[in-house]
Amino acid sequence: MYLAGDQIVHPRYGAGIIKGQKAVTLYGKTRKYHIVELVGNRGEVMIPMDTVDDMDIRPAIKNMDVIEEIFSAPPTELSDDYRARQALIEKQIKTREPEAMAEALRDLAWREHTDKLTSVELKMKSKLVKMLSREMAVIRPAVNVEKATNKLTQMIYEMLQLHEDLPEDEDDEDEVVST
Repeated sequence: MYLAGDQIVHPRYGAGIIKGQKAVTLYGKTRKYHIVELVGNRGEVMIPMDTVDDMDIRPAIKNMDVIEEIFSAPPTELSDDYRARQALIEKQIKTREPEAMAEALRDLAWREHTDKLTSVELKMKSKLVKMLSREMAVIRPAVNVEKATNKLTQMIYEMLQLHEDLPEDEDDEDEVVST
C-alpha cells in the first residue's frame, strides 16, 4: 500500500509522486484512487488502489547508487546482429527495473561510442535516458527532468571515459613482442 508522498514508477506513465487519495463514485460504485503527479509537468493520473498490486507499480530508486554501480561495471559487448541487440535491449526496457535499464543504457552508449547504433537503437537509448532521468528527478525534488537528463548524460560520458582506458582483452597485457 502506498501513501501520500511516496515516489513510484508506473509501468506506463513513468515516475511520479503520490499526492493523495480520492474516492470516486461512478455508476453507483465507489472506488478509491491514488492521485499521482507525474514528474516533468506531465500532469496527474489516478490509479485504482485495488489494482495497484497487479499493475507492476514499484517504488522509485532511493538514490543514484544503483545507476552509478551499473555504470562502473564494464559494458557488455552487444551482438553484431542488430535483431539480437534490439531484442535484448527491448527485453531490458520492458522490465522497467532501474538496474536492467541502466545496463541497457550503458551497453548502448558503449556500442555507440565504439561502433554505431541503428535508428531504432538510438530511439531506445533516448527512451532509456528519458525514463531514468524522470526517475532521477522524482527522487530529488530540487532537480527537474532537464537537470536530471544533464546529470545522466554526464554520468554516461564519465562511464565511457572510465571504460575507454580498460584493455579489451586482459591476455593482451601478457604478450611479449619478440624481435
